Amino acid sequence: MIAMRLREIAAAVGAPFDPRFDRVMIRRVSTDSRDVSPGDLFVAIRGECFDGHRFVAEAMSKGAAACLCDEVWNGAEKSAELPASFRCLVVPETVAGLGRLAGYYRRHVMNVATVVVGVTGSNGKTTTKGMIDHVLRPSFAGRAAPKNYNNHIGVPLTLLSSETGDRYLVVEIGTNSTGEVAALSSLARPDAAVITSIGEAHLEGLGGIDGVAAEKASLLHHVRSDGLVVVNIDRPEIHAHLPKEVMPRLITIGADPSAKFCVADLSGDLRRTEFTLDGRFSIELPLPGVHHAANAAATFAVGRWFGVEPQRIIERLRTFTPPEGRTRVHELDGVTVVDDAYNANPASMAAAIAALGRIGSARRVFVMGDMLELGESCADYHLAAAASAVRAGIEVLVLVGPAMQVAASLIQGQAGDSRVVACASAEEARELLASAIEPGDTVWVKGSRGIGLDRVVVDLCKRYGEQTAVA
Repeated sequence: MIAMRLREIAAAVGAPFDPRFDRVMIRRVSTDSRDVSPGDLFVAIRGECFDGHRFVAEAMSKGAAACLCDEVWNGAEKSAELPASFRCLVVPETVAGLGRLAGYYRRHVMNVATVVVGVTGSNGKTTTKGMIDHVLRPSFAGRAAPKNYNNHIGVPLTLLSSETGDRYLVVEIGTNSTGEVAALSSLARPDAAVITSIGEAHLEGLGGIDGVAAEKASLLHHVRSDGLVVVNIDRPEIHAHLPKEVMPRLITIGADPSAKFCVADLSGDLRRTEFTLDGRFSIELPLPGVHHAANAAATFAVGRWFGVEPQRIIERLRTFTPPEGRTRVHELDGVTVVDDAYNANPASMAAAIAALGRIGSARRVFVMGDMLELGESCADYHLAAAASAVRAGIEVLVLVGPAMQVAASLIQGQAGDSRVVACASAEEARELLASAIEPGDTVWVKGSRGIGLDRVVVDLCKRYGEQTAVA
């Protein structure tokens, strides 16, 4: 973060300011009291299961220069142990205050030379964000949003992390209800925008695939007029939501033959994905799943916009390691585990099934968890996914969660040579796998975060002794 006076921050968030603290400087913003360092502004956030206001005293003890708190805390919950000289900015609601601060920082404090790249999409946001950072990092100073910082807290924190010398900042923008992408994009004001994909995700909040397309496309309305726009056009629903005005730097990507950066000649196995881009460039990724080709195509477009030479981009893509939970391959003692447990929706589940279906091993085991927030068609999507895995010939199918249990009961008589087992929870799946895994198995683990299949991956790695992560 570029250091700011506390007075300026108070004005940005609309908080009363005590002139005694006029010389106080803020050098970083934190929402986690465990991570507070001297000179930080600690933002106390109320959540469903926690309240950051309970840790204001702890943040002070670690050297926080000031705290951002809400009116409820200031009026009724403030600890008598806090000294009268404690520096506190009070706003009606701290998450909104954090957003206002980030918006102000983007417009008035961030270095104008820092190029903000906004990434959204139903699938591939975090992977593409990481790819872009991986490609740009050797040539430019910069950073990308950490972890899954893609919501009304994560996006402001990402913006506020930018430093004076940064040449780029990659911001991940997520959503689960109408209007979130537009609201976060208005803060980020991207110079370049990427829509990685359109698919059936968060349908409860977005009301169908057309609503998903409209929500993702709202990012494009906040890109500067001469900025870069990269859009995956493989789903036709996106076309109606592209801006009608001329976009001089629009680059379309995907398997669609009309895409400017067309992905073709796809092939791969557990350890690599290969394809041709734009009929000219042969690209290899060290991770399974041909669906990653679109993520790489978007990354290629952004890299070229920054002036990185094609061959250099290709070399960097060849060494990219995916984040945890997103098709990271673990070679264990006699067992291979693909950690794809971070999240799931019908499109990403279909991609995983296709990838596992192409793998040759002693046995293929798919641990498939519930896909959440799918609305009225939830049962149909789960049945279709389970049936698709059976058709792909996957030998063992472990279906985890209430919706997958229902799907399991419906396909038992049609499973053929596939063994289908239903589990109520991730814990039950862990116990089952302890005795069901055989030497030589490839185990692909995928489901929505709420199902907790990441614990299955951790248990497998401990049980079989991880040797190395190969992707």
